[in-house]
Amino acid sequence: MTTETIAESAISEEGASAGTVAPGDLPALKSHYRSGVDDLSAEFFVPCLKKARVYRRAAGYFSSTALLTWMEALPRLVRGDDLKVLLIAAPELSPQDKTVLGELVAKEKRAAYRRMVVERILEEIVVLAEDPADDGARARIFAWLVANGRLDIRFAFPTHVDAPGIFHEKMGVFDFAEETRVAFTGSANETLGGHRLNYESIDVYRSWVAGDAERVGTKVAQFDEAWENDAEGLDVERPSAETVARLRARAPRKLRRSLPRRPAEGSEDRRWRHQDEAVEVFLGKQSGVLEMATGTGKTRTTLKILQRLIDAGELRGAVVATDGTDLLDQWAAELDGWTLQSNRPWLVYRQYERHREMGEFALGPEGGILVISRAQLPKALRRIPRDAMGNMIVVHDEVHGLGVPSLVASLKGRHRPFGWRLGLSATPERSYDADGNRFILDEIGPTIYEFPLESAIARGVLSEFDYAPVPYELTDGDRRRISGVYARRAARRRDGDPMSDEEFWNELAKVYKTAEMKPAVFAEYLEDHADLLRNCIIFVETKEYGNALLENLHEHTTRYRTYYAEDDREHLEEFARGEIDCLVTCHRISQGIDLRSLRTVVLFASARSKLETIQRIGRCLRVDPDRPAKRALVVDFVRDTGPSARGKEIPSADEERREWLTSLSRVRRNEDA
Repeated sequence: MTTETIAESAISEEGASAGTVAPGDLPALKSHYRSGVDDLSAEFFVPCLKKARVYRRAAGYFSSTALLTWMEALPRLVRGDDLKVLLIAAPELSPQDKTVLGELVAKEKRAAYRRMVVERILEEIVVLAEDPADDGARARIFAWLVANGRLDIRFAFPTHVDAPGIFHEKMGVFDFAEETRVAFTGSANETLGGHRLNYESIDVYRSWVAGDAERVGTKVAQFDEAWENDAEGLDVERPSAETVARLRARAPRKLRRSLPRRPAEGSEDRRWRHQDEAVEVFLGKQSGVLEMATGTGKTRTTLKILQRLIDAGELRGAVVATDGTDLLDQWAAELDGWTLQSNRPWLVYRQYERHREMGEFALGPEGGILVISRAQLPKALRRIPRDAMGNMIVVHDEVHGLGVPSLVASLKGRHRPFGWRLGLSATPERSYDADGNRFILDEIGPTIYEFPLESAIARGVLSEFDYAPVPYELTDGDRRRISGVYARRAARRRDGDPMSDEEFWNELAKVYKTAEMKPAVFAEYLEDHADLLRNCIIFVETKEYGNALLENLHEHTTRYRTYYAEDDREHLEEFARGEIDCLVTCHRISQGIDLRSLRTVVLFASARSKLETIQRIGRCLRVDPDRPAKRALVVDFVRDTGPSARGKEIPSADEERREWLTSLSRVRRNEDA
């Protein structure tokens, strides 16, 4: 930059507060921006990101999902233009991480643990990149940016004192053409909250303004010092070459020009028109259950309902309740992405596991969505102002879970104040629980729309499948266990503590689910069908029963793992990455897992109720975009009972399930369905 250019651009203090004339086509920038007076996004970040060639950023701490959300806020980076970003961040540390790092004395061990934390965050993105849903698309874009040198990330750990806090330096430098630069410091992040919702401020230094050039140079030097791990009291870790290689392996060949967004009105695939039908029915009724098969887009349908209500100016807040951390995380991530895309200042609060944001939501629910575990919902509904609920919606995913006795007692009558009440489930009916079903009906309403498996397969929303029933018989040991169940029921009746129907049938079902002959029958079946173990999940009733199968599996493959409640999630992640072929698991993976490459489900454990079976076979019926001709396989164990003593055929639960699944397997795709 010439002396004349600097002189022409120099401004007085009065001019600095009002804006400057920047060289070339750079935006005019002020020396300070503050929420309430300025729009930090429209007036500073977006104009600078639009013109910058390099963006150096030190920006607080991140989890894997927060990192993807931050990336989405960089429009040019996501579009794939020629912007390069250098990011220094601090990884989000769990309480256990903080404890371990505080207890490690040896410098080498602390460094090794910090590297492990860094790898864990990026490995979560590697796993997410296998997900065909929107979050997976974001992860694949992240992988592409890393693979092509467009995004370079390093992680910072303070070491300046004993028991340090987090790396919390927030500054950035934009490099433009002709060595022109802008540096800034302050509290704002490139997120919806940082731009528009939080009260933030930043100080800005421009290289073409007299008096600012030295400050710009200082910020560049400070960033580069940290980037090269030369800053005193700070250790900066790079991702390992192995992790970067795994990201590259999952990067698409070509980058999509933008992140997934909601299709324009009328542009959606006609196969998914059931979602719009469900939206119209619900908006007309305002309460009730949408009974939609697993994999047909219950979450997407809910987002469409929210959007319609917001567009109409009717909705002020929302509560989404379900069970299980995996499902809650998925809802929170979907809602985070949706709020960013909707261009409306809605905030997503979380109240489950380590998240504790219910109180903040209850103080001001307008413009907020609370994602909450069902067990904590009674407390939340006591705290949300009753007069606010008339303009709010409550959503229950897997609504059958609402009918458990503890919630019946604590939530009776508490849904009525909500203006809209929505239940979602592939199978809303609770087996052997009339009280629970009546409670769901009273609190949420009846089923008002159905899109069952048959319709989903016929329309091509779910894949066709083959059904392989494998016959087995009960052993003498199984019959003794069944006699024991009847004996316990009789004893309980005599003692004045009778078994409920649900308890009795569940105990009987457990005998059939863990029948002694099934493993040997399966071993024999594998002799001619070992290929089914590729892309396969085996559902069992108990860990002990599942472990008894492992020796049989080992005869045909070593690429298997177990995934039980106490197992490390790494096994599921290995399966999602394709590093193993077969996963042996219990009910934990039945809901909310979207693995579209999964081909085969083996049902050692199935209940008389269709709920469990629908959820489990739904895991393999997802359409795989990479394999349009995918045809799934369901292997099931069926006990033939034969004629009764009166000579009349009495079908067992196994035989009823066989008849139903055989019928489903005959459904063929029909574009006009």
